[in-house]
Amino acid sequence: MVKHHSTNNSKGVSSFSRRAARVSFIVTLAFVVILFALHALEPEFAPSWRMISEYELGDYGWVMQLAFFCLGLGCLSLIAAIEPSIRSIGGYVGLFFMLVAAVGLFIAGLFQTDPITISREHWSTHGAWHAWGSVMVIPVAPITSSLISLSFSRRRQFSLQARRLLWAATAVIWLSLIAFIAGGGTKFEGTRGPGDWTGWANRVFIVGFSIWMMIVAWNRIKTVKVKSTTSHHRA
Repeated sequence: MVKHHSTNNSKGVSSFSRRAARVSFIVTLAFVVILFALHALEPEFAPSWRMISEYELGDYGWVMQLAFFCLGLGCLSLIAAIEPSIRSIGGYVGLFFMLVAAVGLFIAGLFQTDPITISREHWSTHGAWHAWGSVMVIPVAPITSSLISLSFSRRRQFSLQARRLLWAATAVIWLSLIAFIAGGGTKFEGTRGPGDWTGWANRVFIVGFSIWMMIVAWNRIKTVKVKSTTSHHRA
């Protein structure tokens, strides 16, 4: 009787985890699609040196805000999807940082950014809030991806190929962040212009993080499905 009750609880958790992973995959993919579409919808923002947040300043600003909300929801859904399988302290720290990133993304969507062509002392209130949201995402994403990838790698919950993809995406996140910082992406002096390439680093960074999230979500869907099928046959 107790065993049967435990099995039912396990099935319930697995079903919820799988649904959460699906939501995360779909809304994160939506973010990537929207971001690419905005390059065509708002070509006035040169991708080489303008930040993705600046799409909020164009005619389709609400679309960029929607994209930030999608990625924020993707983070929250992914937390719900993988939390039952996290067993290490590092993994839980990674989940905490992902929660921080989710909050930062919602802040970025709620508060419109200022153009990067103005210096920090001339920021508006909503621009300052947006900057705080960015700070909650940019330094945090590589940390959370590293910690969670390490947690899954140690327990071998994903296939070897999936683990390699996770670490490849994590490397892209770190390298693009380093390139962003090296190019002066964290300096808000209003001096950036054509010839700058931090916009590309910004885009590679956020797309790399999105791909990492989708890899985790997709493999979580497959892993939970296999476990559920195995449990069903054993029953």
